[in-house]
Amino acid sequence: MPANTPQACMADFTATLIERDIDSALTFLTDDVVLFYSNGTAISGKEVFSATMQANWRLVEDYEYSTLDSIWITQSDSSAAVIYSFAWTAKVRGENVGGGGRGTRVFRKEHSGWLLAHEHLSTGQWRP
Repeated sequence: MPANTPQACMADFTATLIERDIDSALTFLTDDVVLFYSNGTAISGKEVFSATMQANWRLVEDYEYSTLDSIWITQSDSSAAVIYSFAWTAKVRGENVGGGGRGTRVFRKEHSGWLLAHEHLSTGQWRP
């Protein structure tokens, strides 16, 4: 179901990833989506995103993710951007792992509703 606000798109996209529902997650992405991750990985397009996420899900158990301190820095009738901090934990090969950092998401309104067009994650804090 299309998101009628960028805030709903952000929440629904995150929920589908936590549920490991790649088909639903892809409905919240633009066809030309570009994602930059804190490990230096750059992903372009839905097919690459799908393959990357499914490969990660085969390695990760007990995944927990949360976004914190979201601030919507701009929103118009056709685009929106949010900055936030995030934290995650999981088990990989029986070992507890986790991390966090800061993120930026850019949303674009298309005929089907609000979609995620870009995400940029990096390490560090965005607030002093």
